This record gives sequence, C-alpha cells and structure tokens, in this order.
Amino acid sequence: MVTSVLGWLALNAPALLLTSGFPSGVSRWWWTLAGAVVTGVAVLLRRSRPMASLLLCLGLWLTVGTLENDIGSMAVSPYVPAVFVMSFALGRTPTKTPSGRLTPGRTVLVGSALAALAFMPLPMWFVLVTVLVFACLLPWLTGRYWQQRQELQLAGWEQARQTERQQHILIEQARLLERARIAQDMHDSLGHELSLIALRAGALQLAPGVDERFRDAAGELRADTANALEHLRDIIGVLREDDAETPLAPAHADIGELVERARTSGVQVRLERPDERPHLPAMTDKALYRVVQESLTNAIKHAPGAGITVRVAYTAAEVRVTIHNEPPTEPPAAARPSGRRGLIGLRERVRLAGGRLRTTALPDGGYEVMARLPRAPESVAADEEPEWLPAAPAPSTDVGLADATAHVRRRFITAASLPLGLFVCLVAGMIGYYAYLSATTALAPRHFDDLRVGQSQDEVDVYLPHREMMDPPSEELPVPSGATCHYYRSSQALFVPVDVYRICFAGGRLVAKDIITVESRAPVDHG
Repeated sequence: MVTSVLGWLALNAPALLLTSGFPSGVSRWWWTLAGAVVTGVAVLLRRSRPMASLLLCLGLWLTVGTLENDIGSMAVSPYVPAVFVMSFALGRTPTKTPSGRLTPGRTVLVGSALAALAFMPLPMWFVLVTVLVFACLLPWLTGRYWQQRQELQLAGWEQARQTERQQHILIEQARLLERARIAQDMHDSLGHELSLIALRAGALQLAPGVDERFRDAAGELRADTANALEHLRDIIGVLREDDAETPLAPAHADIGELVERARTSGVQVRLERPDERPHLPAMTDKALYRVVQESLTNAIKHAPGAGITVRVAYTAAEVRVTIHNEPPTEPPAAARPSGRRGLIGLRERVRLAGGRLRTTALPDGGYEVMARLPRAPESVAADEEPEWLPAAPAPSTDVGLADATAHVRRRFITAASLPLGLFVCLVAGMIGYYAYLSATTALAPRHFDDLRVGQSQDEVDVYLPHREMMDPPSEELPVPSGATCHYYRSSQALFVPVDVYRICFAGGRLVAKDIITVESRAPVDHG
C-alpha cells in the first residue's frame, strides 16, 4: 500500500509542479485533480488490470495534449511518465496470464490511425507516434524482456532442482541394486554351505551303526536345513530382477580366472599379484572381484584397444587393487549415455565392505581405478550416508538454460528493432519535413526590405513564399482593421530560432510589415 501511494505521488508530481508554477487558476487545478483521480485508479489496477491502467493513462495524456489547458501539451505532457510506468507494468505481467499476452503495439497502430483520421497536423502526428513508441512500446518491451528473463531463471533453477532430485534417486537406486546383488552373492555362498550341511546330515542319518537317537537328530537337522534353505531362497529371490538371468559365474570366482577370460576374448590385460594370497572375508573378496570386473568392463567399453594392468597388493591391514588402462587406440563405439550406475554401485559395495574407492582420469587420456579394502571384516551401517557424492554431470541443463536465455535475448532484440527502426524513420521524416518547411516558408531579408506599405498584393506576392510557417509566434500583435496577416521565417536555418516576418494585407494592398525578433519577441514596426 505504501508503495502504491508513493508511486501515485511520483506520477502526479510533474503536474503538481507545473500547476504551482503558474498563477492561480481554477481550470489548472481542475485538470490536476482530474489527473490525480485517473492516475490513482490506474495505480490501483496496475496489478489486476494492467491494460486498463495503461489505457487510462493514455486517455489522460491524449486529453491533456489535445484540449486547451494550462498544464502541458502532447509533447511535454506531465502524464507521459504515467504512460511509461503503466506500459512497463504491463510488460512485467506474467506471460501465463491473459494480461501478459496483450501487447501495446496495437495501441500505437490504432492511435496513429485515429490521429490520421482526425486530420491531425503532421507535426502533431509525429509527436503522437514518437511518444507512443517511446513511452508505450519500448517500456513494454523492456518489461516483457525482464519478466521473461526472470521466469526463465526461475524455470532454470527449478529444472536444476529437479535434475538434482532425479540424480539422488538414481544414486539411491544404484546403491539399492548393489545391495541386492550383495544379498544374491551371500545367498549363493550361504546356500552352498547350507546344502553341504544338509548333505552331511543326510549321510549321518543313513550311516550304519548310528544310535537311533542320533539318527533322528540328524534327520531333524537335515529337514531344518532344507527348510532354512527354502526360506532363504524365498527371501533373497525377490531381490533378483524378473528379466535377470541366473549368474553363470561360480560363487567364488577368482580374479585370475576373470582376467584370463578377458585375455582369451582379445583384451590386452595383465595381472600382477603375489603368488601367496591370504584368506579374505567374503564381503572383501566379493568387492575385490566386482571392482576388477566393473573396471575391465568400463575399460573395454570406453577405451577399446588400450592396454590394461591389474595390480593386487596385500598389507597387514588391507588389500589394494589398482586397474589402470592406457589411452584408447580406437574411437569408442556409439552407445547410449552412461548413467554411471555401475560406478555408483561399485562405490556402494566397496563402502559396505569397509573400504574406499578412487577413480582418476589421467592427463594422457588413460584412466585409473583404485580400491582399498580391509583384510579384517568391518561393520558398516547400510543406511549411513556415504562421504562421496557421485555427481553425474548434466550439461544439458546448463546448455538448455543458456540456449533459452539467448533465444529470449534474440526475441527482445528483434522486437525492439521494430520500434527503434520506426523511430529512426520518424526522426528522419521529421527532419526532412522540417527542412522542407524551413526552405518553403522562408522570406529572404532583402525581399522583405524591398516591400513597401501601400504596394498592391499582386506585387508583394511575387516575393512571398508559396506557404507560410505552421507555428507562428504566440505573441499577440495589433492587427490593422480589416487586415489578414501572414507569417514567414526570415531564414532557412535548421534547429535554431529565427526572426519572423509578419505581412498584413487589407483591401488588396500591404498595410503592415513587422519583424518579431528572437531576443524579445517584441514586434519591430517597419510600416
């Protein structure tokens, strides 16, 4: 509310200053009061009905400019700023609202057409169109560009937030998928152990010479083990994807066998590890295998033809595996954009095993993956937030935002070039027309000096221009009785004030010739 009141006072300040600068007059204050009421209504409607606010200010400006009053003409009306502000407010209206889809361009065209139909003098028509372009159309374009840029920025931030949410969802899906794979691996290993227990219990049950009590206990153990294995299969089975095939790799696959299969397939891979290898916990062993498996898969896909080295080192506390591939010798085959799920799942598996994973893009174009896993089992909470945040870059968001910003900028430049071009044409036309009037309404000083009061009008017309000036001085000079006076410029000079000649005829003869000087605008009688 305070902003509206301050804005209303600012819009009425020019009219109030003009009114207070003149001698007191009721008509001036009536105009100022009417303008204050109209601008007040426009300020109140600027948000809900911005087009109505603009039309109110346009009507006020045109009324003050065309009717006789003491507070301003069309060119210097104190209500031009109100038109400017309301046009800008219309441009700032959100584009999704009905008012946001309106354009004041039709106002310029309609106003120009009405002015032409009303036989408005050409200079006034130039003033009308120029003010409409600069006080109505350009502010609207500026407000529209500002509004679209702001909406674009908000949309860009919303898209970035949406991308971030999707990224976290993908990360969580990859982590859950890797946990499901770990559960499947544990199912394979634990199921194998439970099957062996059931087999040994069955052998004990059928062995000769066993006491009947132990035979019954062995039978119960065999049945309980089979039930536990069935329950384990039911629980873990739901984690396997419907379309996933049963893994063909053995539950305790060795890194050496994995590397050998890759080498047999034509991959240039070398394994470096000590001959004596200590026993590792199941989680660590599985994580170690998955690191090598995923790294080989990525190297084959993204660096075809490159040499790959797998190094495994053991210390008293940890096992360290490094997979290094050289720069690719062939361009990678076209593939769908990677979602980096394999790497995310690999990080999750290593984290749950109590280790750390590091990936590095080398300066020479190669790539290195290093994992450090503990030799002793460590307890890691599955719901603990990992320290790493695998951020899959989404350049399409930034590129799309930049393209959209450039598109809005191009639209603004294209839209602004039309009124600017129109203004240039109007200025050129006004200058040309002004030069034409200056040349065709000027009376040479020597011809003016040759004129004598009492000469016939026919003799004087020989020296007079074909047209008289359109904007004679407003000074009131005494007109001889029954005479008709004409005004002419004393020079063809442009954009400078010049003396004005007044020629008066009565009864077909020259009865007065006067000079209205620039300095005092006081008439100098030459009659």
